[in-house]
Amino acid sequence: MVFLIRLLRKNLFFIVYLILMIFSIGQVVRFNIYQQSYYFNTSSSFFNGMSRLKTNITDYFKLAEVNTALAEENRRLRESLNQNTMLKDSQQVLVKDSMGKKKYTYLTANVVQFTTHLQNNFITIDKGINNGIRKDMAVLSPSGIAGIVIDVSPDYALVLSVINGQFKATPMIPAANFRDGSVSWNGKDPTIIQLNGVSRFEKISPGMDVLTSNYSVKFPPGIPIGKIQKINKSTGSSFYDIDVKLSTDFHKLSHVYIVNHQESSQIDTLNRRTKNGN
Repeated sequence: MVFLIRLLRKNLFFIVYLILMIFSIGQVVRFNIYQQSYYFNTSSSFFNGMSRLKTNITDYFKLAEVNTALAEENRRLRESLNQNTMLKDSQQVLVKDSMGKKKYTYLTANVVQFTTHLQNNFITIDKGINNGIRKDMAVLSPSGIAGIVIDVSPDYALVLSVINGQFKATPMIPAANFRDGSVSWNGKDPTIIQLNGVSRFEKISPGMDVLTSNYSVKFPPGIPIGKIQKINKSTGSSFYDIDVKLSTDFHKLSHVYIVNHQESSQIDTLNRRTKNGN
């Protein structure tokens, strides 16, 4: 307290000057229209700028929350697509229910860890058994296919990435009416995947879309795989060597969608019966 009194006494003239200056400016602004207008315009611009800065900073720290909300919205939109419904069929009449029967549902998950530089790359996501994730579920990115779930713990799951030498999927090229072959990765460029089993008699060209086929058990049909980038004609072979530019950028993967095929258990049961019968 003594120190404060000494400080005020030592700077008394400056403090009085400062008080009188502020009072004088206030009086000028109060009784003069031009100064009043200038003050309010200037202060308004200043505080508006500060408000915008505060909003930008707040929005930046909310990006993770916004991304999660967008991922959830995209999940709902995916479930509303026509490809997710099947018409109900009976022995007497085909019932065209506008709601239909859902064939696929989707779960959202965040990417915890991933690799792109290895021969066999994997993705770890933050959803597991407790969230309904099972082995062999297809995994999609916002722009295309991403991989297949191969292992699950209570709260996490391991995904076999598309850029893994063990990955395979059944493609189709709608522009060429082609539904055959397979896509797999040769372990070189993580942005390019190889399309195999396309006969040299097929009429295909660079730029054509490559999508998941309706023959695929795990992936919904029509999901982007990529676009044909390069077609090589191998000597002594009746098939093309085709490079496909992947739709999914694995370097920027932050969240994914896990596909729940509602009838996969029935298909698996039939496949097991077939194998046991053989």
